[in-house]
Amino acid sequence: MTAGPNTKLLMDARVRLSPAAERIDTRGEPPMWRTDLPDGSPAWVATGYDAARRILTDTAFAKPAVRGGERWQRYLAFTGPQVTQSIVRSMLNIDGEPHRRLRELGAVAFTPERVRAATAQARSHAGALLDEIAGQGRADLVRDFAHPFAVRAITGLLGYPPDFARRAMELRRWVPSPLFDPPGSPARRQYAADREAMSELMRDLVAHRRRSPGPDAVSEMVAHADAAGLDEGQLTSTLFLLLVSAYEPVSDFVTSGLYALWQRPELLADPDRVADGLDELLRYTSPLAATMPRFATRPTEVYGARLEPGDAAIVHIALANRDPNRFADPNRLDLTRKAGQDLVFAHGPHFCLGTQFAVQLCRTALDAVLRRLPGLAAAQPLDTLPWQRGSTGGITHLHVTAGLTELPVTFQPRHAVVS
Repeated sequence: MTAGPNTKLLMDARVRLSPAAERIDTRGEPPMWRTDLPDGSPAWVATGYDAARRILTDTAFAKPAVRGGERWQRYLAFTGPQVTQSIVRSMLNIDGEPHRRLRELGAVAFTPERVRAATAQARSHAGALLDEIAGQGRADLVRDFAHPFAVRAITGLLGYPPDFARRAMELRRWVPSPLFDPPGSPARRQYAADREAMSELMRDLVAHRRRSPGPDAVSEMVAHADAAGLDEGQLTSTLFLLLVSAYEPVSDFVTSGLYALWQRPELLADPDRVADGLDELLRYTSPLAATMPRFATRPTEVYGARLEPGDAAIVHIALANRDPNRFADPNRLDLTRKAGQDLVFAHGPHFCLGTQFAVQLCRTALDAVLRRLPGLAAAQPLDTLPWQRGSTGGITHLHVTAGLTELPVTFQPRHAVVS
């Protein structure tokens, strides 16, 4: 069972986010289909809404740390033991009671009070960053705004000390895994270096808060982990997950949202309309495009697909959110749509812990760009903009978000504006 022809077209974010997608109909095409990953290993991909929900909730599927087999254990252990243990042992990779305990640890950060304060602070960050570029008339919105905005926002919520917030800002963006690249390739060496830098930051941050605790989220997470009997690797892995899972989707939403709006000038010119339709724009762009694989724990049938124990299943959230059996005219961006029940932030036990905060960051970032940069336009043709690996075709690289790596823009230069 393979992907239908229209499903294959929609795997490409450039097509999926364009008005041309409105002419694409995936009715009658398999909601669950088999593909080969670049190294020749097979995987099942769920692109139907019901199939996606089933895999996200059914205990017949387990996370890679539970049931991934030797190959996926090697993927998680991409670097040496100390680095690996400090960033891969988060709730993202496990299930059951260990997942519940780490989810409780992560929830310490997202109190209503912290979310409110960090959301207000994020508005200030957005204004300050855009004021810095307002007089230039051109910028790279990934480098100059979306990425630093999201990093400032999440490090602010967590209460990073200034030196640690600066170090987080200096790290490279988290990139698609080079699992399928040849051993020793430049991409694999760079990925290993990025892992090591991230691991060092997380370990140093925890050590600092052990020496100098405060009322911040990191200090409270350290205290919670100690009281719950969690080890250092579980704590640092959770801090890593909170950092990356905040800044990557938010940055990619800004770029994919603008990519879609530029092809619809009537929407681009109406920030109020975009703000009112944010939930629909999130469904339409689905920056959290796909999940890491889950693995069948027993013989299981999902909408005609027969999976054996150990088979990998990847949920393609972006296509599940385009299922015509769930959404009317799913490939049309309709900012008045009130469909609900989409999978933007996944579903089931692994539903995104910081959903409320993420929505507020997406709203703040896009609204600020649309209102503060008059005459905003892409500085090069849309079809030449560079996308993350894995965003513009099949399941070629394992990366959960889809967005642009760079977004050169022009706009009318102006003096800084006070909010």
